[in-house]
Amino acid sequence: MAARPTIRDVARAAGVSVSTVSRVYTNPQLFREETRRKVHAAAAELHYVPSRSAAALATGRTGNIGLVVPDLANPLFPEMVKAAQHAARNSGFAVLLGDSDDSPDNEERLVRALTKDTDGLILFSSLMLTEQIAQAVPDNAVFVNRHVPGRRCVLVDALLGMRQTTRYLSNLGHTSLLYLAGPENSWPARDREAAIVTAAAEASMHLEVSAPNRPSYAAGTEAAEQLVGTRLPTAVVCFNDVMALGLTARLLEFGVEVPRRVSVVGWGGSKVGAQSTPAISTVIMPLGELGRVAVATLMPGNRQPSGQPGGQSTEQPSGTEAKDVQQAGNVQPAKDVHKATEALPAGETKDTESSGAGTTGLTTTLEVSFAVRATTARAAH
Repeated sequence: MAARPTIRDVARAAGVSVSTVSRVYTNPQLFREETRRKVHAAAAELHYVPSRSAAALATGRTGNIGLVVPDLANPLFPEMVKAAQHAARNSGFAVLLGDSDDSPDNEERLVRALTKDTDGLILFSSLMLTEQIAQAVPDNAVFVNRHVPGRRCVLVDALLGMRQTTRYLSNLGHTSLLYLAGPENSWPARDREAAIVTAAAEASMHLEVSAPNRPSYAAGTEAAEQLVGTRLPTAVVCFNDVMALGLTARLLEFGVEVPRRVSVVGWGGSKVGAQSTPAISTVIMPLGELGRVAVATLMPGNRQPSGQPGGQSTEQPSGTEAKDVQQAGNVQPAKDVHKATEALPAGETKDTESSGAGTTGLTTTLEVSFAVRATTARAAH
């Protein structure tokens, strides 16, 4: 039986030192693409597989990063996770994934377990209390869709999205609307609610906000059942696309025409929303970019992906989805990225340092864009 190839064999074949081979696997961002390609080509030719455990003992690094999400069944998270996984792999890291089942305590347990076996963590829409974060989350962590003062965060501009939404609905003749709120223990839910309160006031629109809801399809159907027994609003804006889908489906079952009698708007821009009938209008979050920027923020020495200066997103729907999406003629994405702290919920404070457009201190803020899919947002009657 032929002896297993060693790191020395790879170094000899690639014409580099043993330490260079080792660091290409543990700190790939330190080397030029040409060097990385040479090492990986030599390793592939020799069928060399680096030992992560040996590397961890030698360098104190595991070569892993941990991702924690509250609910993988929510269609927003798989798109972000997939993008983060691709970005991590391109930087030479493997990904360990955990689902907290919408439980702050489960999330804390996952964080403590993953911290031992990873070089950093990315927490998507974290539900943990401030005290739990302080006690359990290491410094080498990035929060996505959650602002934590003094920590690295990647957010979307909720105020921009709600301004676009209310402006569009106002131009159609709507003067009042209902906001179907998200869960009480969710930072994004509080952020979006604060944003729509501000945006509706700016647009001189009357706004009613529902009690907190689970961010689920069932919550949308339950809201529809409550609405049909009352005077229907002309427009409903939902915390996320999943709730908007449940609301729309149940209203149609009751014989309430959407959008002729009620306009429905979601939030997220997930592919599921584009594939429904009718396809829901929505505020499109740059889901893939959130995952990629989170990894770039986590990795020491890494920069934002090229073509995305200042954390601004240029990601657009593609393929069949692009055919179903038309940008509302009277709603254009803002040229400037608003600071994340503009729409922070009550009690949150601004980071004190600023590091450029689209960022507030440790926070990177990505743009969102409102889009009309099919005919779910029509003129008020």
